[in-house]
Amino acid sequence: MPLISIIIPVYKVEAYLHKCINSVLDQDFKDIEIILVDDGSPDNCPAICDAFAKKDARVKVIHKKNGGLSDARNEGMKIATGEYLMFLDSDDYWDGKDCLFNLVQSMQVSNADIILYGAKDVFVESNTTRVARGNYDIATIRKGKDAAIQSLFATHHFPGSAWILTIKRSLVLEHELFFVTGIKAEDIDWLIHSFSKAASFDAVNDAFYMYIKNRPGAITTTADSKSAIDILFSVSKWRPLLEKDLSPTNTYLLSYLAYQYITAYIIYADVPANEKSSLYAALQKNVGILKYAQGKKTVMSKIIIQLFGVELGAKIFKTVHFVMNKWPSLKKIV
Repeated sequence: MPLISIIIPVYKVEAYLHKCINSVLDQDFKDIEIILVDDGSPDNCPAICDAFAKKDARVKVIHKKNGGLSDARNEGMKIATGEYLMFLDSDDYWDGKDCLFNLVQSMQVSNADIILYGAKDVFVESNTTRVARGNYDIATIRKGKDAAIQSLFATHHFPGSAWILTIKRSLVLEHELFFVTGIKAEDIDWLIHSFSKAASFDAVNDAFYMYIKNRPGAITTTADSKSAIDILFSVSKWRPLLEKDLSPTNTYLLSYLAYQYITAYIIYADVPANEKSSLYAALQKNVGILKYAQGKKTVMSKIIIQLFGVELGAKIFKTVHFVMNKWPSLKKIV
């Protein structure tokens, strides 16, 4: 049994795949398995996956009909044998050969259900990087579940993606922590489910995960009405469940849903007119989640919605985002 299983869904990324897989195989820590899930990729990716499997026995390959990112991750989790699971998107990569060193030490010492690590954003157009995650308050995170989640929210480090953490496989199997298929923003649902079931947390401040921003053709480069509808799916699914017990942890998770609601609201501003009606109805149906809004930006957004409503508020959000992107220095003022 390897200590860590790294699950890599693969679809139309042949230009990035070698770098991604090699960044894991080159690690100094060798007690791993890599599960490449070819999600029916129509390019040369299936052959690349098979070639890696022939060269290194630690590499397993699944070839399957296209079912999307969630389905690919689920298939990888089903055959994984490691004590811990990690996720890596196939257009991203790890930086350095000692990425797992501190992570493995944390596993052996804290034995936590979930361990977070850091990441850098890689901007393709400018060929620059920026540390996005990694300055965790580790001492507080180790104190217990409520303290950990409170710290992550207070420091704006609550994760937005599954690839920013490692999780015990036993926890995944016990609570069936699989990704909902057929939706975008699947990580929202999975993260809430996982954090609600985990009992212990830890973190390391190594920002080794390199997240490629704005890659042409990437799923994350587009946000449409389905993206917003699927965000609201998680809001409507988890709000009643979390409200059954307004513990500190659940209250923070509800505030996370309020933040995601604002994201759906922002998407609404750019949705084509013929798609607005269904999204408007979903936004109105879930507006009650804003009672749990925390954080300056989320609270400000809540006030704008209450004062101006969905239509005018969305236009205000769109204008604010345009101004902030054109003059980034203003972000320090707002």
